[in-house]
Amino acid sequence: MKTLAILSCLLGLLLPVAALAHPHIWISQQVRVVGKDGKLTHVELEWRFDPSASEIEIPLIDENGDGKISPAEAKALAGDMMKELESSGYMTWLNTGDKDFRPPKRPTFSARIDDPASFVPPYWDKAAGDAGMPMPENKRVNEPPIPRKRGPRTLVYIMRFELPKPVPSVSIVTYDPEDFIRIEVDKKAIPAGCTVGQNPKHKAEFVRGYPVFAGVVSCRSP
Repeated sequence: MKTLAILSCLLGLLLPVAALAHPHIWISQQVRVVGKDGKLTHVELEWRFDPSASEIEIPLIDENGDGKISPAEAKALAGDMMKELESSGYMTWLNTGDKDFRPPKRPTFSARIDDPASFVPPYWDKAAGDAGMPMPENKRVNEPPIPRKRGPRTLVYIMRFELPKPVPSVSIVTYDPEDFIRIEVDKKAIPAGCTVGQNPKHKAEFVRGYPVFAGVVSCRSP
């Protein structure tokens, strides 16, 4: 599965034992747009990982254990992750007219650690699309305990994509077709000039006939 390669370091630490539901990683996505001279020029995506995923990956990134991601650590993370994310199109589709397309250029990348956590799921239905179906054996993993007594933290990725040309409007869809990673738009953080809805063309259908439709953020330049 292509999306498994995206977070290979994180997922490689998960044990193949029983779990009650999927997905196994949850990301709260904030969408921002950047404009100039009345046109939109960039789209910025902020991914906030759930506490379990964050606590697996943070020790691998924060090598000196100071609870922060230094410029050197962020550079090393980008070197490891950007190639994998690029191979999946960053699980993102853009639209500036009548056709969806993948981000054409590698984004600028930064990361941080929010302590205390800025995202603790769920505020949506994690089991949507399961139809009460038990997890197949070949997809079962366990959410490991969070090895931290001071409370959860949130690992945050920020990616800024340059649009092919300045445009008056853009729509953004990000999702994992396999629904192994659930990416949900943070509806409380929609910027001015943007709306959020469901995109009927992009859906995860873990159980056939029970789709989970991707959120779409549509923005217009002021």
